[in-house]
Amino acid sequence: MAAFAEFFAGIGLVREAIEPLGWRCVFANDIAPGKAEMYRTRFGFRHFVVDDVNNLTVDQLPADIDLVTASFPCIDLSLAGNRAGLAGEHSGTVWPFLKLLAARCRCAAAPAAVLLENVTGFLSSRGGKDLAEVCRFLAKLGYAIDLAVVDARWFTPQSRPRLFAMAVRREDAASRWPLSAGAPSRVRPRRVRDFQQANPGLPFVELPLPEPPSRAPNRLSSILEDLSADDERWWPDEQTKVLLHNMAPRHRQRVAGLLDGQRDGVATLYRRRRHDRTVGEVRDDEIAGCLRTPQGGSSVQFLVDCRGGKPRIRPLTGREYARLQGAEQFPIHVGDRQARMGFGDAVCVPAVRWLTEHAFGHVLGTIAWQDPQMALFEQAPAHAAGG
Repeated sequence: MAAFAEFFAGIGLVREAIEPLGWRCVFANDIAPGKAEMYRTRFGFRHFVVDDVNNLTVDQLPADIDLVTASFPCIDLSLAGNRAGLAGEHSGTVWPFLKLLAARCRCAAAPAAVLLENVTGFLSSRGGKDLAEVCRFLAKLGYAIDLAVVDARWFTPQSRPRLFAMAVRREDAASRWPLSAGAPSRVRPRRVRDFQQANPGLPFVELPLPEPPSRAPNRLSSILEDLSADDERWWPDEQTKVLLHNMAPRHRQRVAGLLDGQRDGVATLYRRRRHDRTVGEVRDDEIAGCLRTPQGGSSVQFLVDCRGGKPRIRPLTGREYARLQGAEQFPIHVGDRQARMGFGDAVCVPAVRWLTEHAFGHVLGTIAWQDPQMALFEQAPAHAAGG
């Protein structure tokens, strides 16, 4: 059984995703005690280190690691953040992680694969320079890199596109997978192709990712909890009326459509500050918006439920957040706010499972190598490993 270590582990949804494939977790790290509490409720205390990644040393890592994962903070890369890039206090923590990986590669066998996950804004941060610097770092460690955008909406009713940087040892990749030379696709859209073309010296390859599902098999209505009418989480009628009154006409029309039975009578809503007042913005499809952590009113996602003949509004529950992340079986022994914090800052389980199965199945031996004679378009440039 192949071993993996997860950094910026949060509540453990990467582990939730890939352990059923046959991976064995041997090390996990996160700085947040609240997330660690949820992680340990699910997986136990073994292997988890609660500490700043800057304080970790290579001696703490187990001897055998086949895969390293890192879902590092997105605050400085996100459109909703400050766009400070990898120079920022939060997203910049990828550098101590990479330096720890480099130290590991110097003193022991390099992991066969590395998986980085973040928002798609990573592609454009500082005009692409941040991602290029990370790719060059991985290249100098002897890795070839593939980039993919995977959206949770293909697996669960949540819009959540994320960029994944997948790295494999160049000696494994050079004779088995083609260099990136294909046309844009759903998993490698135009912005990925443009980034690759803008950085021709980097050793990009294409791992065997199949066509993903076209859409999630379930709709928003299927993940909702059945709360009683007197549950305290429902807004008072007056508060609901005020928000509806402040909505822009197109959003009031969407609520009217819900009352007519459109989209199963339910939709999600974000509160925004517009012209010094709080307004509601309602989605016009059958999925939720991208889950976020509940830091500020605009980050909490609300349900508009018109199935009873009148609009009712409440925040999505922690269990509903878990279901939107594909983590139905994850135990929740904390309040809704802490659960929203944990799941809102995590990965979509079936999306990561799908990606890992196809990108790194060769490490487990569950996916056969491609035919080298058919796969290799051309030999990688000799200077690429050095960036």
